[in-house]
Amino acid sequence: MDRRKRWNRDIWMRSILAFLGTYGGCYLGSIAGIYRAAFSIMGAPLMLLMLWLLARTRKRLEEIEDKKRLGRRVRYGAVVSFLFSITMIAGYQLQNFGMTGLGVKGKVLILLRSACLAIAVFPFTDILFCAVEKIPVHRTKQKRQGSWKAWKVFCLSAALIFLCLIPVWLAYYPIIMSYDFHRQIGEAAKGFAWFWPYQPIAHTWLIWLFLQVGHLLGNLQTGMACMALFQMLVYSLATGYACAFLYRILGKRWTVVAGILFFGVFPLNSVMVLCTTKDVLFGTLFLLFVLLLAERVFFCQGRKALVMDGLLVLEGCLMMQLRNNCIYAVAVFGIVWLLSAPKKEKLHVLLLCVLLVAGGKGTGMAIKAAIGTQLGTAKVEMYSVPIQQFTRVGHYHGEELDGMTREMLESYVPEECWQEYNPPISDAPKGVVAVTTFQENWDGHMGQMLADWFRLGIRYPNDYIDAFLELTRGYWFLDDRSYAECLGYGTEGRMGTIYTYNVSTMEDGTEIPHESKFPWLEEQLEKIVSGNAYYNWPILSILFKSAFYVWGLLMVWIAFLFRRQKKQAILCLFPLLYMGTLFLGPVVQIRYVFPAMLVLPVMACLLLEQEDSMPASEVDLAD
Repeated sequence: MDRRKRWNRDIWMRSILAFLGTYGGCYLGSIAGIYRAAFSIMGAPLMLLMLWLLARTRKRLEEIEDKKRLGRRVRYGAVVSFLFSITMIAGYQLQNFGMTGLGVKGKVLILLRSACLAIAVFPFTDILFCAVEKIPVHRTKQKRQGSWKAWKVFCLSAALIFLCLIPVWLAYYPIIMSYDFHRQIGEAAKGFAWFWPYQPIAHTWLIWLFLQVGHLLGNLQTGMACMALFQMLVYSLATGYACAFLYRILGKRWTVVAGILFFGVFPLNSVMVLCTTKDVLFGTLFLLFVLLLAERVFFCQGRKALVMDGLLVLEGCLMMQLRNNCIYAVAVFGIVWLLSAPKKEKLHVLLLCVLLVAGGKGTGMAIKAAIGTQLGTAKVEMYSVPIQQFTRVGHYHGEELDGMTREMLESYVPEECWQEYNPPISDAPKGVVAVTTFQENWDGHMGQMLADWFRLGIRYPNDYIDAFLELTRGYWFLDDRSYAECLGYGTEGRMGTIYTYNVSTMEDGTEIPHESKFPWLEEQLEKIVSGNAYYNWPILSILFKSAFYVWGLLMVWIAFLFRRQKKQAILCLFPLLYMGTLFLGPVVQIRYVFPAMLVLPVMACLLLEQEDSMPASEVDLAD
């Protein structure tokens, strides 16, 4: 009798959970564009499917005899399911309605509906964690199955990746002169004193250098072509090293082939490498820094560790010159690394981290002194989020504001910006603020600004929350399109997922022309990176989403925690911390996610690596 009661209770409980999961799925379908999904007859088979999935999940979990392991699996699965669900519901509300649920009621409904949807998602996350548990971990020396030497893999991979990039270079010859190139080329043409730290001085100097090459060769177009080749070479060497690293961990030849295809052929990588934006070299050096960190943690001991520390400091100082926000990620990562390091290593780690942060800051100051520019940094960049929040309040509530509040708001963001509010990008109001109200009411007035910002936020909390979510949606919403459409898209404007337009006319009228040597390939690539043709590609389109790489890093980090791989989890924190700094930025673009794209395969392969790996000197890289 007790057995029958238990069986009936389980049936009722499973039915209730299946109903709630079906409701969550139907609600998601309705806001995703399926009209009245809950009213559809398809709800019935969906609930039957939910009943079956929950039954299979329960059976799989009942096979786990260790109660601690069972609890761990359920907790991790529940957290990931809820996190995924809340981002999907909030993301679709923003994308289709322009706002999330209003007020306390709206936010509570988001949480409740996310909990219901999480029930439907949980069977799939449980399968994921089941697979994570089964990933084998071997000692470095035990798992080598390949017959190639690591240095051969590096040379072969770097050479093939470079060769794969040549057709793309010819298609976009001499280079893709987009993003901030128009500003930097003007500064480079006028001389060092005009270098403005709004863009990294080291990168503007690089453009200046290849302009000089062009002058020496009698053709500025050739100079820019040389810059493209330089970027391709640096990128090929770093990604070739990544392929060799993957091979050392996995010992499989297919990893080399997959690495070459991803780094050398995948359009988001191959086209990005030809852009003049600083993010190309920064992403490349970011990958190299992560690889050196992994070498330092897993494959170096004794004197080799000291040599690796020196390389880390030198390379890290160079990397931080190409992205101002990177130093904050390095500093926070250093603190976490220090706190988690064994007692005997703490002093060593402390010294290394201090050298990294001080070296990065000092190198930047030395470069500025050597260049001789007196121009200050663009402080307005750090206020992207509050500027966008002020603008949203003015856009939606400007007419209803009382005189004092309206005057206060206009003192920070002029009224002319309110009607032109573009949720996924703050560049337009930020540019107006920079030349109008910034000096008087922002710069040097942090206390008053924060007090006014807080008071306005108390009155309009939903607009503040939504302004921030809209500005960062491309990082966390897997079906987001704003990262590829914030300024439009299409092959005519060439401003889709990657900006490939060319702005290369200098103040004296000199122009660096774009002359494709491979027009057919350029046309095909433009359909992808400007026309966003991948929207129509099932499954493969996931690889073109900015949020996929942020979620990928997050899931790899969670997998490290789940498997208790402490060293890997700490190492993975560095790219995650860097991505966290981007949440305060002015827009989501694929170029900002470029570092995460490059390091994700490296982080994922470390799931197979033991924490007590042998030093590189003892690793036999051949059978």
